[in-house]
Amino acid sequence: MFKILSLFIILSITGYITIWIKKHPGEIAIEWQGWLIETSVPVIVSITLLLFLTLVITYWLFKKIFSIPKSIQKNYKKKRTIKANKTIIKAISAKNMGEMELAEKLSKEAKYLNNNPLKLLLDTELNKYNNNENIYVADLTKMLKHPETMLLGIKSLSNFYFDKGDFKKATNIIGKAPRSKNTPSWFFMTALKFNILEKNWDNIIENIKYIEKYTKITSAEIKILKSRIYLFKALEFNKEKNIDLKSIDTSLKFDPSFAPAIVFKAKLLYKKDDKLAFNYIKKSWKKFSHPDIANFITEIYNDKPKIELLNITKNLTKLNNNSFINNITLAKVAISIGSWTVARQALKIIPEKEWTKNIYLMMSDLEKKEHGNISKSNYWITKAENANLDYSWGCTSCTYMSKSWHLICPECNNVDTIRWQQFSSSQGPINKNSSLEIIKSKGIIGELNTGIDR
Repeated sequence: MFKILSLFIILSITGYITIWIKKHPGEIAIEWQGWLIETSVPVIVSITLLLFLTLVITYWLFKKIFSIPKSIQKNYKKKRTIKANKTIIKAISAKNMGEMELAEKLSKEAKYLNNNPLKLLLDTELNKYNNNENIYVADLTKMLKHPETMLLGIKSLSNFYFDKGDFKKATNIIGKAPRSKNTPSWFFMTALKFNILEKNWDNIIENIKYIEKYTKITSAEIKILKSRIYLFKALEFNKEKNIDLKSIDTSLKFDPSFAPAIVFKAKLLYKKDDKLAFNYIKKSWKKFSHPDIANFITEIYNDKPKIELLNITKNLTKLNNNSFINNITLAKVAISIGSWTVARQALKIIPEKEWTKNIYLMMSDLEKKEHGNISKSNYWITKAENANLDYSWGCTSCTYMSKSWHLICPECNNVDTIRWQQFSSSQGPINKNSSLEIIKSKGIIGELNTGIDR
């Protein structure tokens, strides 16, 4: 509507001017070098317009003539690009069919597009297949320069150096990932893992901030992650004979229930004052009973009279209502010192539907040692064969089982996937109601393998 209105106004003004000039044509006289030109205004206007149109047409013609070579060159490049793209598509199809020789042949035919993102994707796959490491790394490095392939280049190159054991290069490469909410969580978690392996403490804290800002991790999960990181730091400092109480206290501030952190702090306290350590253990057991804590008590009372260990364990297991852990802990200690009656009573309090392999084996041990009943002992061993394994430290990603907690799984190298959980006899985590909480993989654990598949 506005365009129509504008056109109408312009035509009206033009018509008005034309009519006015027609009614008042006037005369113009031009004298130059003895020449005298006399004419009217309409004629001068017409000549001026004609000259202007002539100049415009002449400029357009010259521009077209001079652009012919560029146009020819542009069309030539366009045809070569189209042909090369079709060849690359054929090469990718051949590779996916497993016809690697044909794929390589077609890739060479498309050399016109060398360093093109699509060509780089193809060449990296072919060079990886042929174990051409140097060319493979060079192509991945080129991929970092293209926005379309940058993330894949970063992931592949960092994994390459990680597999080679060059954690420093892997850390540098993963650090090139853009810090944005469009960047998959894998990159932030992998950067964290590499910096943990390199023990770059400042970078680790920075990585956690990025994870908190750019991923979908919840506030509860970030607290758990921070707790594990600070515990790991304290453990590493302890290996170097440096006591880092600040880190262990920070770890317990984020998660006061984590047994490895409780035990580690108790060990540090025990070096100073055994009563202080034991009081801390009792305080922790009231809220967060765990077999690792009981094992620590057994360890520090190893050289003392066995009856003293049993009495300490009895007093400890009265501090909370976790029937499963209390009774299995008491039974283990009782069997170790030959107190068969106490052990049997403790195990029978646990409902048999919750019995695990070790409980059946303890019952078998009791029958053999207390009564010498081999038949009954074998009965419990048979029951143990089909029973679920006990709760233990295990990876929620690859089901690796461990005697202790690790920040990074020794098997699959994932961060914070070692959890206290119950496994079936096939070593896969099971999910059933029990007196102990079964930790499920979630949050950052589930997200670690997101993004571009490795």
